Amino acid sequence: MEDIVPLFPNPVPLRSVALAMMAALMAASTAYAKNLGNFNAADANHDGRVTLQEFSTYETQRLETSNGFTAQRFKKMTPQEQEARLRARFKELDSGNKGYLDQNDWNGP
Repeated sequence: MEDIVPLFPNPVPLRSVALAMMAALMAASTAYAKNLGNFNAADANHDGRVTLQEFSTYETQRLETSNGFTAQRFKKMTPQEQEARLRARFKELDSGNKGYLDQNDWNGP
């Protein structure tokens, strides 16, 4: 009779896998929030909502003073392309098409 070789000789307990997945999701949410920057700084009038105008002003300033890949691409765009990109990004973030971003929109999924 042949020896049976287990497919997973050292199986990882399910709990460890679940904890690792939770940690990865939390890290992704943190990275998402960091990518957008600071909600309170973007909310210029501190009403708990970031309007398209506040978002555009904040993101333009942030991207103009950064040197990352996204910022470099943004700087090469025409003002019209920049505005269109910011509008599209705002629309992506605005869950429920409320016309503003709240803290939940900002923090992402």
